[in-house]
Amino acid sequence: MNAMNLQNKTVLIVGGAAGIGQATALLCAERGATVIVADFNETEGKATAQAANATFVRVDVTDEASVAAMCASIAQTHGKIDALVQTAGILKGAYVNLEDFEMATLRQVLDVNTVGSFLCAKHAKPLLQKGQKPAIILISSPAAYGVSSSYAYAISKGGVSALGTTMAGKLAPEGIRVNVLFPGGINTYMKRSVIEEDARRKGEDPQAAVDAAAQSGLGEPLGVARVLAFLVSDEADYVRGSVSTR
Repeated sequence: MNAMNLQNKTVLIVGGAAGIGQATALLCAERGATVIVADFNETEGKATAQAANATFVRVDVTDEASVAAMCASIAQTHGKIDALVQTAGILKGAYVNLEDFEMATLRQVLDVNTVGSFLCAKHAKPLLQKGQKPAIILISSPAAYGVSSSYAYAISKGGVSALGTTMAGKLAPEGIRVNVLFPGGINTYMKRSVIEEDARRKGEDPQAAVDAAAQSGLGEPLGVARVLAFLVSDEADYVRGSVSTR
């Protein structure tokens, strides 16, 4: 069997409007999956869905009612899903000192990254098709165990990692595989914004800093999308726990 054949898969990609989520939506669709793009950004989300011949559903991952409504809509239109790929995330408070860090920023990042991952998994789980090797894939970051530019981002991704580990153990008896992906430095809007902010605080040219990072090995979203597409496939059935990329 071709490991890249996803024709039998229905994949919900939350955060699919841009970045890693967008690249994954397009690649999964190219490989035959039925794709559902969910995002808060309607304009870019609908554009991605159109390019992937996919369905678009608007969702605010910080609002449980919105996440529940998204899954109820998918239940009506598709009946089931085979995989949830939760890529929605934000980074705020880069390079802010601990004593100056605002609680509002911490709560906002936690709500999107950590609570959002929990809510998506909670409400998508009943849609996962039993007996078809269903999967939940969350996106963490090396910031969860290293030094991040943002206290809030590091804390939030640590929470995502813990959530994934706990779900992996608790959902395994139900036949649901859970993986947590740790992408390295990837050329997304979020990463470029952090590089630009670091350059500004050092008095350097932000665009030159981004260009230098790209030349020194900043990865592309498509590379991560290839890993996610594999994790969605049946051939990833033996993959457990955390997976890292460049």
